[in-house]
Amino acid sequence: MSNPKKTILAIDDDPEICEALSTILAQSGYRVLTATDTTNGYRIFEEHHPDLVILDIMMATMDEGLRFAERIKKKEGIWGVPIMIVSGRPAAEKPYGRTIEEDMEWIKADIFMEKPVDPQDLINNVKKLLKES
Repeated sequence: MSNPKKTILAIDDDPEICEALSTILAQSGYRVLTATDTTNGYRIFEEHHPDLVILDIMMATMDEGLRFAERIKKKEGIWGVPIMIVSGRPAAEKPYGRTIEEDMEWIKADIFMEKPVDPQDLINNVKKLLKES
């Protein structure tokens, strides 16, 4: 199991996704805080200083998660809190032929995972970002 002192903040407008992420991560020993919008997410971020943020892109607006990630990276700098985006890619974007790797050039996140996520892949990526073995 991982270090139980590691705190992860999960932000997604779908409470079921927050619950699923919380369950998966808690089973691996993480402390998980959740928010269903970035306003509450930022309040929790400031109050609890999580070790990792996991967030969706499309919430109240099409780019709410991207704007939140940019705000955190601007505040924390590139060596600050790692950010993982767990989001669906709209069907309209898929035909354009851009890869996730190409999009990561402008997305202010460390890892992008497309929904639905495999629980073991999620844990592996969390461990990678938290620099755990």
